[in-house]
Amino acid sequence: MIPYTILQHKNKYLLFFLLFLLAPAQISKGCGPYDTSFYGYSFLNPKIINLGSKNASYFAGFEELFKQLGTKNNIQEQDNITEWRSRFCDIPRAKDLHQLIYKTPINQLRVLSSNLRQKNTPLPAYLANNTFAAHLKKNACTEAVDYLFFAKKCEPHVIVSDGWEIPPRDTVAMSFLIKDGLKNFRKIKSHYFKLRYAYQIIRLAHYKKNYGEVLRLYDYLLPKIDNEKSLIEDWIEGHRAGALTKLNRHVEASYVYAKIFDHCPSKRTSAYRSFKILTDEEWIACLKLCQDNQERATLYALRASHPNSKVVSEIKNIYTLDPENENLELLLVREIRQLEKDLLGLDFNKRKRENKRVHQLPRKIAGQQVVDLQQLVRRIIKEKKIPNINLWKIADGYLELLAGDYYAAKKTLKSIQDSVDDEILQDQLEAMLMAATIDGFEEVNEEMEQVVVQFKKNPIFRKYPDFDKFTKDKLSHLYNSKGLSGKSFLNEYSVNDLKYNPQLEIIDELLVLCQKEDHTKLERSLILKEDGTTIENDLWDMKGTYYLSEYKLESALETLKQIPRIERDKYGIANPFRETLNDCVNCKVIDTLVCNKVDILEQIFELEYKARANEENGAYNYYKIGVALYNMSYFGHSWKFADYFRSGNSWNYLKTGKDVFISAMILNGNKETTNCALPLYYFDKAYRLSNKPELTARAAFMAAKCQQNLYFTENGSKYSTYSNKIPDVPNEYRAYFDILLDHYQDTEFFAEIIDECLYFEQYAKR
Repeated sequence: MIPYTILQHKNKYLLFFLLFLLAPAQISKGCGPYDTSFYGYSFLNPKIINLGSKNASYFAGFEELFKQLGTKNNIQEQDNITEWRSRFCDIPRAKDLHQLIYKTPINQLRVLSSNLRQKNTPLPAYLANNTFAAHLKKNACTEAVDYLFFAKKCEPHVIVSDGWEIPPRDTVAMSFLIKDGLKNFRKIKSHYFKLRYAYQIIRLAHYKKNYGEVLRLYDYLLPKIDNEKSLIEDWIEGHRAGALTKLNRHVEASYVYAKIFDHCPSKRTSAYRSFKILTDEEWIACLKLCQDNQERATLYALRASHPNSKVVSEIKNIYTLDPENENLELLLVREIRQLEKDLLGLDFNKRKRENKRVHQLPRKIAGQQVVDLQQLVRRIIKEKKIPNINLWKIADGYLELLAGDYYAAKKTLKSIQDSVDDEILQDQLEAMLMAATIDGFEEVNEEMEQVVVQFKKNPIFRKYPDFDKFTKDKLSHLYNSKGLSGKSFLNEYSVNDLKYNPQLEIIDELLVLCQKEDHTKLERSLILKEDGTTIENDLWDMKGTYYLSEYKLESALETLKQIPRIERDKYGIANPFRETLNDCVNCKVIDTLVCNKVDILEQIFELEYKARANEENGAYNYYKIGVALYNMSYFGHSWKFADYFRSGNSWNYLKTGKDVFISAMILNGNKETTNCALPLYYFDKAYRLSNKPELTARAAFMAAKCQQNLYFTENGSKYSTYSNKIPDVPNEYRAYFDILLDHYQDTEFFAEIIDECLYFEQYAKR
């Protein structure tokens, strides 16, 4: 809510709303309190595994990467077209197959079926250039076209809904189609098309939700088919597994899903999501169904991918069954990624509390998991049964880092540098060594800062995005532990981020740093600007501006004078002495009497001196001081003299007695200059000393505005910007308005404010 202190023109309804439209810029690197995403670090290069592996997107833990890479569009259609083409000796073009199978309407397929039975009749014009149709015509492949015609008739009944509602099924029509399919199945000669008819028939039964019929049809049809291996078999198995699931036969269903996952790319994702074992007893029963170690290893890999699985145990089981199983490396990397979230940088992770509260990280088992995985990795390295032993050696060193032993990690990783010749693993090794070095920093010193500077120049540092925040968080932790809050701030943020809510302790420390004779390279990177100058003058201005916002005018002047005279205009010029009847914080006004902050403060002190020395003109001088101070507040046109970022939204979060407004996008909140106590003091002095009615009326009116602002800043804002309602303000905050009404109605100024200020006019009439 916004206080009703802004003067309005009768003919400009709600003009005062403009006062609060100036919003602050967003801090570039601020960390808001509402960000609930996990905050941590990772230095695993995805390329250390085979990203082309059929199971990489399921087991390796790089889910976000695979989302970015994207998946093939409709892999089922692509695989189906590929198989059709191979069955016809790769003669038809893939696009012609796709057109005939997926795009041709049912009536055109009916015409094509009739056409193939008429030897001397040419193909219809719309298929004249279709290589698949031409091949079917040439070889009189009527069974193929009849199948496509049947599949097209089934299509409307087996559409999967894209939304929440399941489309209604015509079960009667589906039953007739099943009968027709069985009739065709019995009479055709091609076992390949028998298989495809079986698929359509079983699929119809599945979508009809007659799951018992699915299994009966499967047992009846499949033994009658003698066909080469086809992806259609896996598609049929998927419907069988679905029926088993619906009939609560989870063990058999999961076993089938595991086989589909292993063999069928187009159904791999659905099989992965459908695999479900509910109890230990079911797990044992499922293992007993496996025919060989490959199938058992796949079961263990699927179980390992569950969020709450004991991955180390599963890796051990797979290794025992098949030491060269490709899933071993994927699961190793997956668990290391999880342990990174648990343990990497835990001592200095600035959002570890949020990670614990929101994401329950680190896991309670993380400490034991890293130890167990270390032991297993060392056993595997020792036995030398795996194909990529260097990957496991690098993992051994990185696990030592995750376990908190930086020295052992560096020693292990350095010991294998000469034996690693793979470029990707060399890259990974160097990144982990760098991470171990940074994580192992124990104190702030010049040597440590020099290492950081060298690392930042290294291409590896720039290649891994998390190095920047990892290093910043580590240094901030060390700086804060030594009480170096200024260095800590600049290490993570820019000097501009400090302007929202200047902190004197940080400013003073950074001033000392700027004035230091010998800087380290890291210190120079913190305090140097792009033009080669330091941030020292910015800090003097920030400190002086802070004092101005607190109305500590002597301290502000003394501080701002530290800026060289020639540089002062760069930090703002204005004319806060310019009177305005209406508060307008962002008005475009051409003013030739603008001055910098030092000049304005010196004028204020000169006016103060003159006011004390000459009481006759003292009232006017005090009034001018009040005008300048008011205009440098949140409510005035020269607010930038005492602030950097002014937000109209601040009123929506006003708290009693507070001048710092919390925002999710601003570090430490936005400090506003809302206190009008000192301007009120000078307006009151002007009112009491003045013997000129016009000046007295002006002073009383400005004092009334200050009083009302004080009420709102002390008690919170309660009134809408869109309301003309006169707010209910206690009488002690209305004294000067009443003085104007009781004693100064005959002044020209009174007539002016009655004409210009709708709010004051309404107050006067009540």
